Amino acid sequence: GYGHENVLTQIDVDAQTESLLAARKLSLDTVLDAGEMFRLKTTANISTGGTAIDRTDEVHPFNVSLFERIARIIGLDVAGIDVVAPDLSTPLTENGGGIIEVNAAPGFRMHLAPSEGLARNVAEHVIDMLFPPGTPSRVPVIAVTGTNGKTTTTRLIAHILKNSGRNVGFTTTEGIYIGNSLIQPGDNTGPVSAQLVLKDPTVEIAVLETARGGIIRAGLGFDRCDIGVVMNVTVDHLGLKDIETIEDMARVKAVVARAVGRNGYAVLNADDELVFAMREDTTGHIALFSMEEENQHIVEHTQDGGIACVFENGYVTLLKGRWKVRVEKVINIPLTYGGRAAFMIQNVLAATLAAYLQNISIEDIRVGLTTFVPSVAQTPGRLNLIEMGDFTVLIDFAHNPAGMEALQRFISKFPNKIKTGVIGGTGDRRDDDIRLYGCIAAQMFTNVIVREDDDLRGREPGETKQLVIEGLRSIKPDIPIKEFRDGPEAINHALQHPRKGELLVILADNVSRSIELVSKFREQRTPVKVVHDDIPNQH
Repeated sequence: GYGHENVLTQIDVDAQTESLLAARKLSLDTVLDAGEMFRLKTTANISTGGTAIDRTDEVHPFNVSLFERIARIIGLDVAGIDVVAPDLSTPLTENGGGIIEVNAAPGFRMHLAPSEGLARNVAEHVIDMLFPPGTPSRVPVIAVTGTNGKTTTTRLIAHILKNSGRNVGFTTTEGIYIGNSLIQPGDNTGPVSAQLVLKDPTVEIAVLETARGGIIRAGLGFDRCDIGVVMNVTVDHLGLKDIETIEDMARVKAVVARAVGRNGYAVLNADDELVFAMREDTTGHIALFSMEEENQHIVEHTQDGGIACVFENGYVTLLKGRWKVRVEKVINIPLTYGGRAAFMIQNVLAATLAAYLQNISIEDIRVGLTTFVPSVAQTPGRLNLIEMGDFTVLIDFAHNPAGMEALQRFISKFPNKIKTGVIGGTGDRRDDDIRLYGCIAAQMFTNVIVREDDDLRGREPGETKQLVIEGLRSIKPDIPIKEFRDGPEAINHALQHPRKGELLVILADNVSRSIELVSKFREQRTPVKVVHDDIPNQH
């Protein structure tokens, strides 16, 4: 074959070969006399026609010691040492032999398939050195799925792991990240994105948001995971890809639970019966989280020695049997907004449990929870509160009934009398689901601006917007409504016509663009002015 593709190598005719032929006044067409030998190369490498004879059992102990010492001095774990000597059965110091080269990346072919002698599987010893028996040789995988809370939980787990010293690769609806670097922006929650992370040699642990679409389209990007987190299963994406009922959707989400290895953990929401039922789908261990310490599933699970994480007397608390550890007060965890965002507490419970099961210390978990601040940098599109002086902007990605209801409960705790929503339904949802989205929005806002999504998802222009308005009017017939063609137009109008004390809620279809528009407006409205006289010792 060519190069190293086979045991024997085809000899190339090069300048060296032609020079040797010319010196003997021969050509490639010359027929040699019987018994005559002509060498086409001046070297004896296998790649130039040399042969390999195994002499392993004949090497003198002195030579073995010498070769090992040379490798250690240079600092090589694997070394190929080229020797020229009459034989290796006597010390080189006695037979006039010498070492002419030390290779850091030696070939194995002459050992695996010698021309004469016993074949030696040297590759096996190298692999055993790199991966000793019993040593983990896989990147630990934490997969996160569910209808709502996937992205925030994924980001929080990754943040905790990074703070503990790991180089984390993680995927979200905003992009693929290695450490703190955004490798590829966009919705990257499918198997191709997962494989990109797992193939990166710098990644020490992977946290993979795993969405319904990718599972249905192409399955998972891994054969099994160490921890599979299932947040919840609610009404969303029904009527798509033969998923007609919430039970159908639960079977899709259960794929993550089934992918948990025998020594891994399925982290399940004990407050969601469809998720709790997934304990029957996994061959791994079970860990539960709940907003109620007295949840019957939690009580029975921990009494049997199972691990759980609950919201207990204002604390995020780990439970196992009679053992109880309070990790941190919820009021000290920025992501929960002082406990006002109950759905964020659920995300915290799941992330805490996953990190603990990954052998992260309580101290590192606590630091991670208290330093993870909801912002356009840490949690883009997830409860991003931005102060504009005399009014406040909230950017969120709520887009299904469960997400809207959770956001409604959060917003109801704000004292603002004027609450304006910039909203727009998702075209590939069922008509009734889009109307329900509008119904919940009517209960949430005093004024509404309805815009069209960039991607109509099979709908005619204006069709989705009309269904949203039908839902709004069914609850509040007189609610003030303004209609706009697209998101940027609607957001710019809302920002340019604020009222004092207003809470402007932007339910974004394009999170990064919405953040960019709001940030640009804020910079223009409140430019940074540094007064040097306010700085000590600067005049």
